[in-house]
Amino acid sequence: MIQVKRNSYEFKMIREIFDEYEGTAKSKRSIKLYALKPFETLDKRVLMNDLKKNKDVIYALTYDTLLDYLRFNKSKKLFRESLGLYYFKSNAKSKWMEFPFELSPSLKKRVQPLTIIK
Repeated sequence: MIQVKRNSYEFKMIREIFDEYEGTAKSKRSIKLYALKPFETLDKRVLMNDLKKNKDVIYALTYDTLLDYLRFNKSKKLFRESLGLYYFKSNAKSKWMEFPFELSPSLKKRVQPLTIIK
């Protein structure tokens, strides 16, 4: 787990990507959003892009919340797993991971210059 600082290149690029893809159909293909129950590990995450019911509404609500976290909510910190999976937590010791997401390989390349992607 690596914290992505708000003033880092990586954080700014992620925020730029989310701003760029806001309200577009490409976002569902390029940005995978996951649901996670409190205190569950990342291997139990559920992909929201492939839900059967209310997929568009749930995706849009989660996307808007992530935008809020990236733009305004400084109480939540962004963390990255080595596999390129991002999520928010209130601090490094917290067990509660919120709003995990993953970028497509082409978007990972935009963020990659200062990041190690496996």
